[in-house]
Amino acid sequence: MRILGHRGARGEAPENTIAGFLYAKNLGLDAFEFDVYLAKDEKLVVIHDATVDRTTNGSGQVIDFTSVELAALDARAGFTNYPLPCGVPLLDEVLDVVEDAAYMQIEIKRDEAARLERAIPQLLQTVDDRKLKSKVVITSFDDTALQILGRIAPDYPMWSLLGAFDSMDWIERAQQLRCKQINASLQKAKLEVINEARQQGMKVGGYGGNTPEHVQRAKELKVECFTTDYPTRVEEWLR
Repeated sequence: MRILGHRGARGEAPENTIAGFLYAKNLGLDAFEFDVYLAKDEKLVVIHDATVDRTTNGSGQVIDFTSVELAALDARAGFTNYPLPCGVPLLDEVLDVVEDAAYMQIEIKRDEAARLERAIPQLLQTVDDRKLKSKVVITSFDDTALQILGRIAPDYPMWSLLGAFDSMDWIERAQQLRCKQINASLQKAKLEVINEARQQGMKVGGYGGNTPEHVQRAKELKVECFTTDYPTRVEEWLR
């Protein structure tokens, strides 16, 4: 069962920052999850929220900032005494740090369809240029994003629907989106739904593994991987 550092290791270091990914690597993690948005200057940046308010000292929509302006923000929210400066990084900068990892999940955030039509080809080209297809799963909660991915890159090896997977309706959605993997909530997913996904030939990952109970649930569901904000704690619980 592979453990992924969620946004680096967001419970232990500034999330979705170069410093945070370096911290996670220094823990010995070889698998990571992070998020991408298209900035005002059409470059892909790594940030989770649609606004910069929660994670930086700025305010406003991500799409209203250029990548240079985002990089100049202080993204140490929650870790104000963290010793390293942290701006909002470019996707390429994050990949420079983590591309030697064994496995990555890159989440496409919800956005306007027209912007997704521009963001997704850029993401695919970056993954292709760096020869990372074999170890990158592209994930999203957004059906539109996954529909675009399936249309423009039907041969891409793996994409995944993120969701509760507490009813069979989720399996129907995943099938319609031609997902080869699902990523299910460890808090909400039901075993019979997970088993059906496997019967349909899908791989199964999990997210939200932040308590001993959720880690135990990951074991019960027999997920192949799951994300956690607290990799140090999870390693202790698993031991």
